[in-house]
Parts: sequence; structure tokens; C-alpha cells
Amino acid sequence: MRRKKKGFLFKQNRGRRLDRTTKENREPTQCPDCGVLFINGHWTWEAARPTNGLEVCPACKRIEENDPIGFVTLSGSFLNEHRSEIILMVRDLERSESSAHPLERIIKIKETNRHLFITTTGVYLARRLGDYLKTAFRGTVNTSYDAQERIRISWKR
Repeated sequence: MRRKKKGFLFKQNRGRRLDRTTKENREPTQCPDCGVLFINGHWTWEAARPTNGLEVCPACKRIEENDPIGFVTLSGSFLNEHRSEIILMVRDLERSESSAHPLERIIKIKETNRHLFITTTGVYLARRLGDYLKTAFRGTVNTSYDAQERIRISWKR
């Protein structure tokens, strides 16, 4: 009798999540919108060099199509009291993450009276936002993934 292996409900395949680029790209290729270069099989912020062509990078495509992978929801009375400080922290974290990983960017920040909704082009930025908020301001963070490998983070304090 064979035993079934226990496994995860959703298998993470980090290689295909965001990078929609095919191997048919001739390197180096540059994104006309943000200037990121496709070199050695990945997108990077290297200095401009002669390119073989222009192609919109996966992050710019997601921003243009409004097709986020990360959804971060912030709520609570602490948010209402420190909203501007939290937004500055979120933007600063995006800058630092994007400098190392060019495909991790914020698509949109939507503010309501009681919530702050942030959508991202990648899973890692969304997860890092949740971790950073929990470390810096405490509160509770809930993380969930859906079948399309999208992440949902909710932070409340």
C-alpha cells in the first residue's frame, strides 16, 4: 500500500510568477517606459548600453493593465492617526526594494477614511510591507495566497 505524500496546498513557482519574458528576447533589451535592462536572463537597473531592441518589462505591463499580484490592506485606529507617516514608509520601502529588484513596484495606493489599499507588481514587496509594518508598528498581519499565486496581506492595529 502506498502512502500519499503530504504537500502544500499551493506550490510556489518563483520563476514564472512575474517574468513574462520569453527566451526569444535578444539581449540586452530595454524597457522604454522605465529603462530597466534585460541582461543574462533577468531584468536589472544596469547603466544604459546599446540594446538589441525595446520591450516593455513585466512590471510595466502589470501597471499598464492594472493586474496586481500583491494586495495589501491596512486598517485600524493607528492607521488613521499615522497615515502620512505610514505612506512615506511604504514609498521608502518601495524605493529600496525596487532598487534591488526592478520588477517589485507599487501599482496603486488607494486611500479611504478607514483603510489604505496597496497593490503591487510582485509577491515579495507585498510580503515585505506586511513584515515591515508588523516590526515597526506592531499590530497583526494575516497572509494568504490564492490559486492564481496572488498574495493578500492585511495589517491592523
